[in-house]
Amino acid sequence: LGGKARGLAFVNHVLLKYDFYKKWEHVRIMVPRTLVITTDYFDRFIIENGLQYVINADISDTEILSEFVASTLPSDLTEALKVFIHSMHRPIAVRSSSKLEDSYYQPFAGVYSTYMIPRTENEDQMLRLLSKAIKSVYASIYFAASRGYIAATANVISEEKMGIILQEVCG
Repeated sequence: LGGKARGLAFVNHVLLKYDFYKKWEHVRIMVPRTLVITTDYFDRFIIENGLQYVINADISDTEILSEFVASTLPSDLTEALKVFIHSMHRPIAVRSSSKLEDSYYQPFAGVYSTYMIPRTENEDQMLRLLSKAIKSVYASIYFAASRGYIAATANVISEEKMGIILQEVCG
């Protein structure tokens, strides 16, 4: 699991442990509603949709994105997304949380895509937008700029794993 997810869990732990939620009378601390999609779903998505070929393929970013967006998320993930959407009342940020983004010596912050999904009353539309954004974040691992950065840092693209953080947009 990426550092962003661990960071959110840690912040919430500290706020609860030291009772910071109630410490100051006129201060309101909010931790955004969050769902973490683990790297296991990324692996399943790649295998179930036969996308392993993309790792070594010489195709454009547009073709990669098209292949990923046309693919299907695991059904149990889709069901979890429906529950998450039903509890959300604000826009959703779809953020990458990859294995390599946590590197101390070669940080990958900002290399992969992030998407913002507007809040709509139609939950089916929200699910379509959210699913497309998740698949687009997955695809961003294989974009030319990402491949270039991975190669420049002496990492191997086939070892990269992508988790995703869905987070309520506050403010």
